[in-house]
Amino acid sequence: MKINLISPDFFPNFEKDDYQLIKKIIKNPKELIEGREIEILEYELKKFFPKGEIFFFTTERGALEFFLKFYLSYYTKNKKVITQAFTCFVVSKAIIKAGGIPLYVDIAPNYLNFDKKELEKVLKENLDISAIILQNTFGVPNNINQILDLLYDKNILIIENLAHSFGGKFENQYLGNFGKVALISFGRSKVISSIFGGVLVINDKNLAEEFRSFYEKLDYPKKNFILRTLIYSLIMGKARENFSSYGKYLLALIRKLNLGVLEISKKERIGETEDYSIKKMPNAFAKIAIHQLKKIFKFNDHREKISKTYIKEGLIPYGENYRNADYYYLRFPLTTLKPPKLIEKLKKYNIYLGNWYNSPLAPLTKRLDRYGYYYGMCPNAENLSLTIYNLPTNILTTIEDAHLLTELIKKI
Repeated sequence: MKINLISPDFFPNFEKDDYQLIKKIIKNPKELIEGREIEILEYELKKFFPKGEIFFFTTERGALEFFLKFYLSYYTKNKKVITQAFTCFVVSKAIIKAGGIPLYVDIAPNYLNFDKKELEKVLKENLDISAIILQNTFGVPNNINQILDLLYDKNILIIENLAHSFGGKFENQYLGNFGKVALISFGRSKVISSIFGGVLVINDKNLAEEFRSFYEKLDYPKKNFILRTLIYSLIMGKARENFSSYGKYLLALIRKLNLGVLEISKKERIGETEDYSIKKMPNAFAKIAIHQLKKIFKFNDHREKISKTYIKEGLIPYGENYRNADYYYLRFPLTTLKPPKLIEKLKKYNIYLGNWYNSPLAPLTKRLDRYGYYYGMCPNAENLSLTIYNLPTNILTTIEDAHLLTELIKKI
C-alpha cells in the first residue's frame, strides 16, 4: 500500500499558496526584517483581543522568558510560577531562565489540564506565587471559571497559553481575554504558522506601557537565519509532497548533514537559549502569519471535521471536556498500552503519528530534575505520557486519510 505522508508534523499547515508566498519573500530580501506587515498583523489580532496590547517575538518561548524576566524583576518579589505537568519543557526552561521557580500541578484523571484539587493544594501550601500558566492542552480549554474562582482574592498573574488553542472560545469569549497576559505560538505545527513566531498579548494598559520600554530595546534576528529558515521550509514542502518517492530520502539527507532548522534545537534541549529566540518577529515571518491568519477558521473547521470522522469510526478521544467551550483538536489524543510499537508499525505505510506528550516535560525523558521536576510529583501526567499518542487533524490530512488511518489502527 503506497500512501503519501500522513502526520501531525512536518509543516502541517502549509499549502501551495503558502509556499508561493515564501518564494516571493525570498525574492524581495529588502523587507525580510522590517516592513508594514507587523502593523497589519497587529490590526488583525486585535479582532481576537480588543483590549490587548500586542508584542511580537520570533518564538513564543522567547516571549514568555522575556516577559517573565521583566515581571519577576519589577512587579513582584515572588518567584514561583505554576504550570502543569504534561507539557513541553520549554515552558519550564523559560520560567527558570527568567529567574523563576516552576511549581508543577498534576492533570486530573481523564482530563488534559489542571486537577482542581491539586491546584487548590498548591495554592494553600505556597503563599509566594507570582503567576499561573494555563495550557489548554491539544486545544481543550481549562475550566476558566473554576480557576478564576480559586484565584479571586490572590494577587497571581494569569497567563493564558494559546499555543494549542488560538481561536478557541470559553463561554462565547475568545481564549486569551480572561487573564492579564496571553501567549500565542506561530510555530510550524501550531494552530497557524509563520515557521517561527510568538505573540505576547497584555490586557492591562499600565503593565503594557511599562513593558513596552523594555521590548523596544530588542533587536531582530539575523538576516541569514531568516533566509535559511525560509529556504528550509521550501525543502520540507517538497519532501512532504513527494514523501512516497524521494521525500523520505531527502529528509534523511538533511538530518545526516545537519541542515535542518529545528523547531526545538539541540542547544535548547540541554537548557540553553538560542540567539534568535528572544528577538522581535521579523517582517518576513509576519507576512506568512497574516496569510495563515486569513485561513484560521478554515483550518479549525477542517480540524473539527477530521475529529468527527475519527469519532464516527469509533475512535474516542482521551479526556472529558466542558460543553461551554468551543474548541478544535490541534491533535486528536488517543491512548494505547504501548504507543511506540503502534507508531513504529504505521511508519511502513508512511504514517508518522505524534507522541505529544511522551513525558511530563516532553520531549525530555531524562534529567527532568534540571527543571525542578522529579518522577512521582505528578502521577496522572506520568501515567498518561506512557500511553498517549495523537492523530493529525491538520489541513493536509484528508477525510480519506482519516478513514484509512482509523482502519489501519483497528487492524494493528
